[in-house]
Amino acid sequence: MKNQIHLKTASLVAALLAVVMAVLGLGLSALPANAAELTDADITLRTESVVSSQWDQVDLTCEWSVPDNSRPGDTFSIQLPPQLRWFGVTEFDLQNPDGETVATARANDSGLVVFTLTDFVAEQPLNVGGTCSFSTQYSVDPGDGEIEELSFKVGSTVLRVPVAVQPCTSECGPSLPTEAGKAMWWVDPAQTVLESIFYMPPMAAETNDVVVTDTPSAGMEIDCSRVTPRVGRVLNDDGNITEPYANEQYPATLDCTPQKLTASWTGLPKGLHVELYVVTQVTDAALNVYENSGTVTISGQETPVAAQTRRSSGSGTGNGSPTPTATPTATATPTPSSSTPTPTATATPTPSPSTPTPTATPTATATPTPSPSPSTPTPTPTPTATSMPTETDEPIVVTTDPLVVAPTENPSEPAAEEPEEPLANTGTQGSAFVFIAAALLAVGSLLAFAGSRWSGRRSH
Repeated sequence: MKNQIHLKTASLVAALLAVVMAVLGLGLSALPANAAELTDADITLRTESVVSSQWDQVDLTCEWSVPDNSRPGDTFSIQLPPQLRWFGVTEFDLQNPDGETVATARANDSGLVVFTLTDFVAEQPLNVGGTCSFSTQYSVDPGDGEIEELSFKVGSTVLRVPVAVQPCTSECGPSLPTEAGKAMWWVDPAQTVLESIFYMPPMAAETNDVVVTDTPSAGMEIDCSRVTPRVGRVLNDDGNITEPYANEQYPATLDCTPQKLTASWTGLPKGLHVELYVVTQVTDAALNVYENSGTVTISGQETPVAAQTRRSSGSGTGNGSPTPTATPTATATPTPSSSTPTPTATATPTPSPSTPTPTATPTATATPTPSPSPSTPTPTPTPTATSMPTETDEPIVVTTDPLVVAPTENPSEPAAEEPEEPLANTGTQGSAFVFIAAALLAVGSLLAFAGSRWSGRRSH
């Protein structure tokens, strides 16, 4: 009885292992080929931007290419230097003239831009390359240097790109505005949020009332929770109001909706500075230009103001060439004759004078040659060399049969090349797992059969 239980347990375990191995095999066979990082991709970077202050925009262009026969999913990357931060959309496609995507680019918050090849290179794996362009921001104070090199890490190499830095050297302090105006800029690299500032000259009258209106264009909405009025007398190096503020002493009255904002102050004294910061959310990301207009009214004098900001987007191109198709070399195939070969004339020796003339000369009968099959041409018969006839009592008839050569053995197959190091998981491991599963299942079946036999014997 115990042996029966053990056999049943063993058969169940073998069956369970067979199922597990089969699932593993099917899963591994479905795995895609492993992608590779192309450390030998060729990239050239250039810029013509001039940096004069922090947060200036630096536009970059590139030319790129990858080794022939690179695979879909292979990647190469560009790491921005610490002086730059990514500015613009974080993902874009590199397309050929027909609109097919050759590669995609994606940037993260650390400034790493990863390019990934698409299925396009499977069909056109040669001469794959193209261009790219994207925008960054100079995130640090440029200092006093006139020329600075920026170091970009590309794979295992470092590319040094010169950038013209021309900081202010004279009269660089904040300049006071002489009239009301407006400026606007992107808040985030993804370009989903815009911020603007209304600025104005210091109050000129002894007492002043100020009203500011803001009207965003289509594709934008005011974030009423992020409207910041400021009042004060002290300016920082950038010419903006800094602490101590006088916001509580001269509070602003706000009336805000997503489509319009009105801010007003009353009784502002002479020499006081006023600013208004407004944050707007992008509601239509398909636009290339965003505009925000409004008015600034100081002591009854109205001044129209407006600001415009363009979207900076990464872009690029790519292309490739298909593998050339080998043209087969024309092989001359012998054309079998349409008529039955004429048998070679048989030479009849002339008897010598001493030999009696035979009464009849046998006529040589030609043995017909089988017509060639349509697929296999029959070799042209080659006459065999015959020696001169000797004197005999009867004439000798000599016939020539076609020479047939039978192959001695089947043609050997070409020697298999040594397998190279596997470059990717092609799923063959899955076949091994399925084979093992089948073996385990067979073992389980045998154990189950043995258990049933043992049980039958015990019952007798």
